[in-house]
Amino acid sequence: MGVSPRLVVVVVAATLLPLAASELIELSYTFNDDAPTSPRLRQFKQELVRKGRNKINLWVELYDICTSEHAGTHIDAPRHNSENGWTLEAIPTSRLWRIPAVVVDVSKIIKEKRLKNYEVNQKGLDGLGSATRSWGKMVRNYWSYAGLDQNNNLNFPGIGKGGAEWLANHGKNNSHTIGIVGVGIDTLSLDKGQSVRMPAHAALFAGNIYGLENVANLDKLPTVGSYVTVMPLRIKGGTGAPARIIAEVGQGSSALASTLRPLLTGLLLPFILALRFLQDA
Repeated sequence: MGVSPRLVVVVVAATLLPLAASELIELSYTFNDDAPTSPRLRQFKQELVRKGRNKINLWVELYDICTSEHAGTHIDAPRHNSENGWTLEAIPTSRLWRIPAVVVDVSKIIKEKRLKNYEVNQKGLDGLGSATRSWGKMVRNYWSYAGLDQNNNLNFPGIGKGGAEWLANHGKNNSHTIGIVGVGIDTLSLDKGQSVRMPAHAALFAGNIYGLENVANLDKLPTVGSYVTVMPLRIKGGTGAPARIIAEVGQGSSALASTLRPLLTGLLLPFILALRFLQDA
């Protein structure tokens, strides 16, 4: 007997019950012509294909889009700078869905004039608390956000080699089966603007830790007590993709905060977001 074809309709319904005590915070910038993107990459473009009513008076509207994998708010798959790292479709869903997050702003201890082209290293990852300034607040001024100078050099801050290695080894050094699974930042890149060797990318991606770049609104998150969900396009063989990133704050935050605080020895940069598993199974 053959298998009869089936039509399956999935209805997505929102319920307020599980999230009644939670606030959802958007951590993605809208994709448009102004989406923050390295000047070295293809900018996001949206081209109208059709807009209007067809012969049966049905409204039809659609567009073509063209963009770099690494434009706007996006995920870097480990393959981006690791020959044997995961491509997009290989990243386990469990490492993208409701991951406990830790947020630290080190600009509190760094003078603003030093932030340009600054590298956060291991010494800067110990004992840091939250602060108020976010590099992402300058996103509306692209010149400031990218740190472009008169010679078109990029001067935004990033993670140094020592800092990235600290993050990559944090789980192993603390006897966790799974340590940090992703690191996000509210600048154009995990590495500083003038980096050539990309040590942060290399160190993190070698351990299949993915990156999130151009993350928005990190100043709205608590240091601990939030969950983050990352929803990138599932592109086969992809090294990056636009991503919708949502933070959930409130539900179970007290319990999560009490669990994370003993583990928090500090993280990273103008609101670098570190995502880690609590489970050791």
